[in-house]
Amino acid sequence: MKSLQEVLESWEAVIGLEIHTELTTLETKMFCSCRLSHDDEPNTNVCPVCLGMPGALPVPNRQAIRSIVKAGLATNCEIQKRSMFYRKHYFYPDMAKNFQTTQGPVAFCMHGHLDLTVEGEGAKERPANSKNVTWSADKSSYSTHVRILRIHMEEDAAKMIHVGGEEGRITSATESLIDYNRCGTPLIELVTEPDLRTPEEARLFMEKLRRTFLALGISDCSMENGSMRCDGNVSLRRRGDTALGTKTELKNLNSFKSLHDGLEYEIRRQAEVLEMGGEVFQETRHWEPSRRRTVVMRVKETADDYRLFPDPDLAPFDLSDEFIDECRAELPELPEAKAARYVSQYGLKAADAAQLAGSPEAASFFEASVAEKPVASKPALAVQVANLLVNDVAGYLKSAGSTFADTALTPAQVVSLAGLLSEGGISAKQGREVVELMAASGKDAVAIVDERGMRQVTDDSALQPIVDEVIAACPDQVQQFRDGNSRVVGFLVGQCMKRAKGSGNPKRFNELLVASMAAASEKEPAQAVPAGEAEPKPSAPVKAPAKPAASAKPVKPAAKKAASEKPAKSADGPATTQPPTAKPGQAAKTAAAKPAKPAKPAKPAASRQKAAKPAAKPKAEEPSSKTAKSSTAKQTAARPAAAKKTAAAKTVSPSKPAITTKAASTSTKPKSKAKSTAKVSEPKSTGAKKPAAKTPRTKKTAASEPDTSKE
Repeated sequence: MKSLQEVLESWEAVIGLEIHTELTTLETKMFCSCRLSHDDEPNTNVCPVCLGMPGALPVPNRQAIRSIVKAGLATNCEIQKRSMFYRKHYFYPDMAKNFQTTQGPVAFCMHGHLDLTVEGEGAKERPANSKNVTWSADKSSYSTHVRILRIHMEEDAAKMIHVGGEEGRITSATESLIDYNRCGTPLIELVTEPDLRTPEEARLFMEKLRRTFLALGISDCSMENGSMRCDGNVSLRRRGDTALGTKTELKNLNSFKSLHDGLEYEIRRQAEVLEMGGEVFQETRHWEPSRRRTVVMRVKETADDYRLFPDPDLAPFDLSDEFIDECRAELPELPEAKAARYVSQYGLKAADAAQLAGSPEAASFFEASVAEKPVASKPALAVQVANLLVNDVAGYLKSAGSTFADTALTPAQVVSLAGLLSEGGISAKQGREVVELMAASGKDAVAIVDERGMRQVTDDSALQPIVDEVIAACPDQVQQFRDGNSRVVGFLVGQCMKRAKGSGNPKRFNELLVASMAAASEKEPAQAVPAGEAEPKPSAPVKAPAKPAASAKPVKPAAKKAASEKPAKSADGPATTQPPTAKPGQAAKTAAAKPAKPAKPAKPAASRQKAAKPAAKPKAEEPSSKTAKSSTAKQTAARPAAAKKTAAAKTVSPSKPAITTKAASTSTKPKSKAKSTAKVSEPKSTGAKKPAAKTPRTKKTAASEPDTSKE
């Protein structure tokens, strides 16, 4: 099958949800006085009304109606002042009287809506050219409006347990057990318009509705225990079409993940059927999370099959304006408004604020914590408290199987721990340990830290030696930092914490590391100067022979500087095409790094002189052998390309045999003096293979002698 993104490029999914929520906070059932409890022995909380015995008359639960009116007000619905109960007939063992008491065309709550914001990966499910949504500027998120058709009241069916078969699935079960304790439980069903277009939108709608109902206090909304369930209706149509396709209903979507995955599979399945020329049938399908597929349960009935008609045992129900106003006055602060207040009042991150506001228990714990005196005098501490609650405390409660409502932790304990963390007294890792110790002992965080000697060292005199050791032991990482990789600091901080055995303050370690590495980088030279090499000097013609130098002062070569200098002017005036003072030793170094091309046969000296260009005072411009050799040690980093360019500009090739050098030397200086110079300034090769003795001399002549080819 194609991926979801591929399918939605050419097909549009049309999704509607039916969400059933049990009003678990009530004490009695919807139409009778039976105790509302799922934890009792099976089939003990039943009566003639629950089981549909002849002559039993139902009586509506007023508190249940108050709850549904609150749900309608919180979801922007219109509250209907007059409505009726209907009988919905069907033959199935989970309803003993063979009909379910529900509402007809007019429910208590009609025509509401919820707005959704889809971000991150979920936003990629919807094509960027989709209509009826508001995209952000960078197309990374969008907002959409989901209409609610109705919220009506009905009674829940009995609980069925399928036994035997493969993993206890209904399709292969050998028998089914029925618990009628749940039968008659007050239930509200919310039906959306088919406005959802992706599985992610359906998941977000379900999450938002759950947070809203939790804030209202009308249900525990436990999907694991079945007090909040969702059925999905999905169909496909070609993008741009307006007619709806044939829908299928999905069951067993008992978690947010199952809701998303079940809808995604069904969309892909229907697309495959339609693209192969098949037909989608109106049916009810069961989601199997273990096999990640849907299977047919039964052919979907139409509305007429239920034989709906008004319940003759229940009179029409009228709601007064006073009753509706009472329900509105009892509405609490809803999660979205509460999260916005947390952000503006306490400066919390939006994600932390939403997580706290989405749980009434967590929100109450947070507000009790920020009411403590330390936070009241230091408002910034509220951010640390929120961070503790959504991370360390929430993680501990999950592992302990506890909640904010029944935990042994107190707001005062959490505030004391937040104070230690904000001051740098302990690390975040130690903070997680202290949470468990506080819950087990009931002691204050400060007392636990002092008893166990867990306070972190923040004194620079104790931390700086560790920083120096780590910098000395990790030269590669230090160099990466100097090259601009700031992420490596985290590794170095970890090394410091390891050497300090967790007692150092990581924040202070970070600051000292950055300061120490930056200071060391400013003091160090750009590069180390290899011994035996000379620092380059500005290019200039050598005027007169000099006495042999005793030794060349070892200075760092500057290859980039030499390569960037402008061409030198000859004594004749015009600029030559030579590289910047390509001196004999420099050419020799280049030849050592890159082997020269095979030398061409040398032309006779006479022919070279015949074609030579006249030059003024050739002897005055020709450097002595000693001076030329001394310059060799100063220019060792010239580029090979510069040497080649010089050779191309002259008639004499830089790769001529040694006889060329000899002829040039004997024409200007005594032979014995040239040999003496060669011994003084011969550069040492570092790393590259030493070139033949004749090659550097040839390069020397080409780089340092004046051009006399036209003389």
